[in-house]
Amino acid sequence: MLNQNSIGIVSKVFPNKIVIEIPDTSKVDHNFLGDLYMCEGINTFITIYKSRFEKFVYQIVSLYEQEKPYIQDEEESKFSGKAYFEATPLGEIQNDKFEFGLSRFPMIGNDVFMTINEDIETILQLNNECISIPLGTMATHNNYLPRFSIDNLLSHHMSILGNTGSGKSTTARKLLHEIVHLSEKMEIDIDKVNFVIFDVHEEYESLPKQYVGEVMMEDIAIPLETLGIDDWINLVQPSSAIQLPILMHGLRMANLLEQEKVENNWIKAFCALELYNNIQTDAVAKRSKIIGLLSELGIDGMDKILGTYTQFGNFDSRTNDERVFKETIKEFILAQSGYQYQECKVRIEELIDSANCSISNLGNLITGIDIIFLFEEMKGNAQVRSYCSTLVTRIENLLATYSQTMFDNNVEKRANFQRILELDKSFTIFKCSNINDTDLLFFTGYILSFIYNQQKEVRQMIGIPSKLVHFVFDEAHKYISESNNGDNLRSLKIFEQIAKEGRKFGIFMVLVSQRPSELSKTVLSQCNNFILHRIRNNIDIDQMRKSIPYISDSQLIRISYLKTGSALLVGEAFSVPMELIIDGAEYGKHSMTVKPSDVWRIDMDQIIEERHLQESQS
Repeated sequence: MLNQNSIGIVSKVFPNKIVIEIPDTSKVDHNFLGDLYMCEGINTFITIYKSRFEKFVYQIVSLYEQEKPYIQDEEESKFSGKAYFEATPLGEIQNDKFEFGLSRFPMIGNDVFMTINEDIETILQLNNECISIPLGTMATHNNYLPRFSIDNLLSHHMSILGNTGSGKSTTARKLLHEIVHLSEKMEIDIDKVNFVIFDVHEEYESLPKQYVGEVMMEDIAIPLETLGIDDWINLVQPSSAIQLPILMHGLRMANLLEQEKVENNWIKAFCALELYNNIQTDAVAKRSKIIGLLSELGIDGMDKILGTYTQFGNFDSRTNDERVFKETIKEFILAQSGYQYQECKVRIEELIDSANCSISNLGNLITGIDIIFLFEEMKGNAQVRSYCSTLVTRIENLLATYSQTMFDNNVEKRANFQRILELDKSFTIFKCSNINDTDLLFFTGYILSFIYNQQKEVRQMIGIPSKLVHFVFDEAHKYISESNNGDNLRSLKIFEQIAKEGRKFGIFMVLVSQRPSELSKTVLSQCNNFILHRIRNNIDIDQMRKSIPYISDSQLIRISYLKTGSALLVGEAFSVPMELIIDGAEYGKHSMTVKPSDVWRIDMDQIIEERHLQESQS
């Protein structure tokens, strides 16, 4: 403090800021103990000394000048200008140790000083024994390259947020490359690193190939029988009111069909007879449905019997045709199932309740849902098919799209998928550019759930996770989304569960997104580290204000004006909020926008060369 220039005095004190009066701005920049201290304005650190060993540290957030009148003997009024700085509190230095936050506050009239280099080192210093990485230089101290403990940075969930072109993807790649550099310096064992990256735009190709396992979606297949309820909800996207119960019962019926606990033909015969006995309305439609069910079953003599079934939906009361019709169906049911007609309903309900949702073929699901439609129709729910038309269309589309790819029964593809999930590479990159957002929600949730269950089993056996897994969700807002499409269900349960419980099982998430307002609020609120690039959308900024406890309004305003490559770092891994210029130019080429002038510009050299070629040929 001795011999250091005071830049001003405290004139106002609030819990969230102070106002500093600067009597002479020309004396703010000065030399102290051989170091040149220059006020860079916003984000500059300043110090107020409580005693020789106790200091308050603030950060400048605004500067302005205010005219103040003063009176002299002359009749003409004159004015003088004074500069003022506003600063927000960062923390206290006591006995050469920095602690974030203030328990006491300065007094009006206290001298204010530029924070000396030793104190900046104290604020940002790390334990010498910790493993750390750099990300860039400080915006207001461009010669200072802070390092961050990987224990603090990567033992919490993290969000890297920013609009397109702001540098967020470059920052994510920079982080991964710095981990590789740690292994090259023999500080970590790269074989113990496990990052799972969902690459939506193929932006992570710069990682060293020897550490990367690239996964093309056409080379793997997911066994359908391993899907859980949440996976099916994400895959099929049913509405909650009607389609979800139909889907669940359809899965159970498909499971019964696959296990041969029921047989399609006798169930159709049972439904046909139930329709005939119990549904009294719309005789013509009922007759068409019954004939459609029975004509394809191959029941002996049924075609002749159906010939007496009139277009009005009844049999001639003067004949025994109705009795023969019913007895023939009952005999068929008994022969096919071993059940009397009267006990079929109870038996089917018992079987459905005891079945699970595990199936191996999407075609069987369509059959199972069709049978459930029949059950609903024999109860009088004639509109069930129209209400569930989008559900059926979605499943048929999945069957057409993925039966030979994602859900292929190919043994080699399935084995390849199981091998990949062992995470034998430091960086496992799933190339997801050809998957739409809905299917991406299913795929990422499935992988996350699989690894989570593995980690839980290991912890239960040995008490601690055997490895750490970091998931990088590129363009996370597309699938880890708060909003729903109409009434369609989306299950974010696994993401929210990992956000709350993942740390104790060694699972961490890195969300890379340009739309924080569309991210799941639960997942975002569980992130403890944030790297914030330029964001200008007011809705996104408002969401960050609600979700990030470490950030002030002045910093949020500043985010809108950050230049490309600059970021505000806040959270558990950072001793104070700081603005950094990310040193990742070599990793930024993937996100460069192609300029029209570069594509459309006339290439005169090529034109001249073509003309010379034409002249030589002529």
